[in-house]
Amino acid sequence: MLRAAGADFKPDRAWFIVPEPVIRRWASLLISWTCAFAATGLVTSTHLATAQTAPTSAPIAFNIPSQPLGDALNRYVEATGLDALYDTSLAAGRVSGDVRGVFAADEALKKLLSGTGLTVEFVAATTFVLLPAPADQQAVQQARSPEHRRYYGLIQAGITDALCRSRGARPGRYRFTAVLWIASDGAVRRSRRIGSTGTPDADQRIDAALRNVRFNEPPPTGFLQPVLILIVPQGPEVVRGCEWP
Repeated sequence: MLRAAGADFKPDRAWFIVPEPVIRRWASLLISWTCAFAATGLVTSTHLATAQTAPTSAPIAFNIPSQPLGDALNRYVEATGLDALYDTSLAAGRVSGDVRGVFAADEALKKLLSGTGLTVEFVAATTFVLLPAPADQQAVQQARSPEHRRYYGLIQAGITDALCRSRGARPGRYRFTAVLWIASDGAVRRSRRIGSTGTPDADQRIDAALRNVRFNEPPPTGFLQPVLILIVPQGPEVVRGCEWP
């Protein structure tokens, strides 16, 4: 049984998104795990991104001159209809590239982020996450509070426990993304699944399992919410992460 919780949990990287109400309606905290959580099917969004591609769409006429990055992203999502997830601190102090002309959505996004030191990963066909470029990701991780990092371990352990206890929701064979809001008593006060596993029964069981999660501790002071969870299928060589038969 692979265990990952508390102070012993050491993710190799974590990315964070805080609410930005103007950016469509997704405002989330993205956590990515590899080391301790590979066996339960929760891995980095880099792995998830291999199954997701940038949208292919008809060319769009853009008129986004160079400006504060947050404002430029607002205009970009309005023009494309895509959903953006990002930490507003990533946009602060950064200036977008100039995007004026007719471009495909993915090409325009590259131009918009040119020179910002940021990149994107698509977690769904129409949803992307804004991230530091690979060279900056380690610095972002190291800047996070140890108390918050420990709480991420509690979240992972709690979600794994909840999913494993439901036969129809056990991770390992499906992919999905979910957004969670955690109340001051440690209970999940709201959850929302993004997309489907492809099986209605599994979707319902996952929804029920997530709604009933309760963590042993309340979120620490300053903990950013909501939390965006990425779960992907296990490879055939991976040992199962659920201890229940």
